Amino acid sequence: MIKRLKDIPVYSSAQVNIEAEIFNTIRLATQRLALPIRLTLPRFQYIDVIIDHDSWACVDRSLNDLPVIAWTEFEITKRSALHLPLSCIISNYHVQSSQVVEGALSFTKIALERQLIAHTLDTPAASPSKISPLYCAIPRRL
Repeated sequence: MIKRLKDIPVYSSAQVNIEAEIFNTIRLATQRLALPIRLTLPRFQYIDVIIDHDSWACVDRSLNDLPVIAWTEFEITKRSALHLPLSCIISNYHVQSSQVVEGALSFTKIALERQLIAHTLDTPAASPSKISPLYCAIPRRL
């Protein structure tokens, strides 16, 4: 997705912070679900969210997936704790893209949480441990 975003002229861009809860949920989904992840925003008739490892984008499905807004350049290497917000670049490709931003990430987080729960329930349980019972025994006091 990132290659396609570079081919489209940007209306405006800025450095923003994303809440840790939203970033962590989306990052976990990119590691556990098949990529790219595509979700349809309920409030907008033709707007979809496409999530990949290196970018998140809201695209207009009716205009051959023309980007409306995108989050890129996540500063993961500078991150010191999982509960702190994460910095990234937000690029606007449309004058009215601010209308999409407010609900897009919140909806994406909720939808991905549901998909992750369903994915967890579908995967078989881990095989029993092959650790020797000697290592699991609790030592008795003398």
